[in-house]
Amino acid sequence: MKQRIFTIAILAWMSLAAFAQTMTVTGVVMAQDEPDPVIGANVVVKGSASGTITDFDGNFSLSAKTGDVLQISFMGYKTQEVKVSNAGPIRVTLVPDNVQLQEVVAIGYGTMKKSDLTGAVSSVKAEDLQKTPLATVDQALQGKAAGVTVNANSGQPGAAAEIRIRGIGSVKSESTPIYVVDGVVLKDINFLTPSDIESMEIMKDASSTAIYGSQAANGVILITTKSGHKDRKAAISFNAYWGIQNRWRKLDVMNAMDQAQTEVLMAGGAKAITNWNKGFATWWQKTNNASGKNPYYPINFDYAAYAETGGTDWQNEVFHKNALVHNYSLSIDGGGEWGSYLFSASYFNQDGTLHGSNYDRLTLRVNTKFNVRKWLRIGENLTFATSRSRNAMNNNASPQASVLSAALAMAPWDPVYYPENAVNGLGEKIGGQPSAASNFTNVVNPMSMIYNSEPKNRVQRWVGDIFIEIMPVKGLTIRPSLSMDLSNNMDRTFNYAYRYSNADYREHNSVGASMARYMTLTNDNVITYARDIEKHSFSIMAGETMQQYDYYSVSAGGQDIVNIDPKNWYVFNTKNDSTRTEGDAVARTRRLSFFTRLHYSYDNRYIATFNFRADASSRFKKSDKGVWGYFPSMALAWRINQEAFMEDANYVDNLKLRFGWGQVGNDQVSESAFVQSIETPGPYFVGYILGDNLVPGAAVLTLVNENGRWETNEQWNVGLDFGFWNGKLSGTIEGYIRDTKDAILSVNAPAHVGNHWAMSANLGTVRNMGLELTLGHQNRVGDFEYGINGNISFAKNKVTKMNGGSADYGDRTKTDEGLPVRSFWGYKYLGVYLSDEEAATHLPNSTNVVNEGDSKYEDLNEDGKIDENDCMVIGNPFPWLTGALTFNLGWKGIDFSINFQGVYGNQIYNALRERLEGTGQTATLSTAMKDVHIYYNADKREAMTDAGIDWQSYMNQYAGSIPNPHGNSLNAANSSRFIESGAYLRLKDLTLGYTLPKKYSQKAYIDRIRVYFTASNLLTLTGYTGYDPEVGGGVDYGNYPQSRTFMFGINCDF
Repeated sequence: MKQRIFTIAILAWMSLAAFAQTMTVTGVVMAQDEPDPVIGANVVVKGSASGTITDFDGNFSLSAKTGDVLQISFMGYKTQEVKVSNAGPIRVTLVPDNVQLQEVVAIGYGTMKKSDLTGAVSSVKAEDLQKTPLATVDQALQGKAAGVTVNANSGQPGAAAEIRIRGIGSVKSESTPIYVVDGVVLKDINFLTPSDIESMEIMKDASSTAIYGSQAANGVILITTKSGHKDRKAAISFNAYWGIQNRWRKLDVMNAMDQAQTEVLMAGGAKAITNWNKGFATWWQKTNNASGKNPYYPINFDYAAYAETGGTDWQNEVFHKNALVHNYSLSIDGGGEWGSYLFSASYFNQDGTLHGSNYDRLTLRVNTKFNVRKWLRIGENLTFATSRSRNAMNNNASPQASVLSAALAMAPWDPVYYPENAVNGLGEKIGGQPSAASNFTNVVNPMSMIYNSEPKNRVQRWVGDIFIEIMPVKGLTIRPSLSMDLSNNMDRTFNYAYRYSNADYREHNSVGASMARYMTLTNDNVITYARDIEKHSFSIMAGETMQQYDYYSVSAGGQDIVNIDPKNWYVFNTKNDSTRTEGDAVARTRRLSFFTRLHYSYDNRYIATFNFRADASSRFKKSDKGVWGYFPSMALAWRINQEAFMEDANYVDNLKLRFGWGQVGNDQVSESAFVQSIETPGPYFVGYILGDNLVPGAAVLTLVNENGRWETNEQWNVGLDFGFWNGKLSGTIEGYIRDTKDAILSVNAPAHVGNHWAMSANLGTVRNMGLELTLGHQNRVGDFEYGINGNISFAKNKVTKMNGGSADYGDRTKTDEGLPVRSFWGYKYLGVYLSDEEAATHLPNSTNVVNEGDSKYEDLNEDGKIDENDCMVIGNPFPWLTGALTFNLGWKGIDFSINFQGVYGNQIYNALRERLEGTGQTATLSTAMKDVHIYYNADKREAMTDAGIDWQSYMNQYAGSIPNPHGNSLNAANSSRFIESGAYLRLKDLTLGYTLPKKYSQKAYIDRIRVYFTASNLLTLTGYTGYDPEVGGGVDYGNYPQSRTFMFGINCDF
């Protein structure tokens, strides 16, 4: 009996043991930095093939034995191990890994772990682009990277930003970086949609950019677009936003009565003042000869009554209120062992804040990869974009070339449109038509400019590549590719015939059309071999590139279409043969390149990168030194935190010292820089007298410099990357010296040579040097997470040598040895002369009459007169300090971010003030002109005395600090009077979002729903008095300002 009981007990124990060995283990996987469960985490039994992934609620279930170890892993988080027991469901919280060092970034013709980088490269990730909606990709760079200056340039819809990487290194050539989108080298990226971008890398130093040789002197921006994920089923993403835009600033200008009075009293004409004293109506009629049979002004419109109510606020009339902007994007991607795919479509539409400006863009993308064999992959990246736009202005002072300039030039007592019952002096009805400008000359009513022209401008662009990747042995990849950038630009404009005044009219209707085709074909063939041997890791890359750029355009125009129905707006329908014009143009350049890179790392501590590129360019085919340019670079890095003496410093994630040197070229010179130019009959006299006849001839405009060659950019860089406390604090300190050698300058030949133009030669040297600091702090406390990221850059620029080259003069600028590139050049303004005696004492030798109220300038050479010898540097359009600061907060699905961006140390030449502080004959006067200093000469005083006018009272009333615009001709000369600080601090954007918990969104079969509100350009702190401190080129004639925007958006993933 005892034996039987013992046997039964043994069998029961064995059964229980067997049951304990195989059991169902359940659990849930959470993330330390996310409120929602982790979907798709890998859960495997260590040492076996048994495993599973977490479901939509982060749950998992698998069979395991007591004592087994489960490995839980997910991308971006540290792998955790948990021992199986009988304690019930397992709860695992994954901790973020220091992925910043492990993430892969794009470099020229390849990729590399961020920890292995040796050059100066800054990254912008997809999440940074998607949190805040942006119209163009280049705007996404503003404030995101140290050493990168992004000037929005214009508020015109679709306008590209002005980008400078580490200063400006050329006097005559281009200073903009190149873009490399999925391996395709481009000059602009207007076709791209921000939502299509996976990441951007900004390559700043020569050791990074030298692999692109002659195209990379001004930096390289590498863009990787989104591609399909091979390890998931089809995923759908939809993003949209809607918003309104308004101007953020308005200029203070005079109302109608103040304008008229100030204008009259400044001019000081006895008749005008007498008429003014009789009332506005009398003065206006006499000034504009509006009485009698004038065909342009209504006889039944009371200008005086209209003026007394304040008149027209022309700025309000030309600026839209609540201009709309909206964007929609949809993508689907997925894949498997066979490969991956992505299709996307997006549509963007923006009305400008200025009437007559708009932009819309449709972008379609396809990106596929097919694993034909384990050793063979083929694929393509293809983008098609079509856009339409209409421009309202181009930062031009002419009231006939810019809607904004025209608005400021219109008199405030002129209505926008005449009343419906308006009749002119000839008895003709002119009701409803745009008013004729009165008082001012050569002014076009901005409404006439907008509505009497019908532009149709369209750009269609194809950008993409096809490639093959052959991997015959482990570590070896052979990648031939063919890429294309094809752009077709089609412009057609119909102009109506009309007449509103002698300045605002078009005698004949007309049509003009043009088509331009730009195409760049590039063939790249790249071989890469990478291998790790114990502590040694290396990769070797070699390649060859052939590139050809072709351009062709054709244009035509004519007048007098009889039937002006839109279907007839074609040149062949014009009837005036004498006005027909046609023309075409063609251009071609070619480039052949060979390049190589060696990257070596020992024990993940000592890293070296060597690049070499040789370029041949058709631009230098006449050079005695040949068509080839050679561009080497090297960079070294030491990961100090990997050393044995740092083992106890557990708080150090990364500490890397970098040093780099390299040379890159710049072949973006003018097509005619090293070509002889000959003038046939045209703007210059080139005829010859033979006997009694003048016969056509030709003349040499410039001789050929057959030694023309590349501008060479040499750069030294030293940097320190650091990270502490598991990613909580990270940053970079960078210093650089960038020398442009053989800079192209103009050389004036002796007159007896016969050159009309100066020839070009490689003579100058330009130095940019600077310091960059990037710092970031990230942390999480319970459900609350936050981040603070900032960057600041200090830069200095100077032309160090001219070597016989001529000083380069631009729009109010001068470039010469010892000066910053494109320094503002003019007189130093000291104020106004308060008496005739002061003027005579200061300028005893002046050849111009200088009186009280005239501008007082510094007499630099003390010769008693003001002339070109007294000009000096009065400002610099490039800031010596740029910076940005970003705050991010997150709590239980709520996200909040705020971005500040600003510059300091630059100046703007406010050329618009020349008009606003002028005579009143070219623009409405600024309210600052109430502080004008009026002065009447002896003749005016006598005339006013004879008319019984107390001129002294007016001079006493207007004895301010602004020079008399009717005085000396130099009163409005280029001077520091119009120089203003361009410094600003801008609250660039503020975003508040909320992501719905997945347990709710998945009920609607949506993986993720996020809604958000964004405000852009909410606040700008600046001392600049113009419309906007972001001015391209630094000279402001009335630039299209940035808009203040409020948007609501939604992000959905299915």
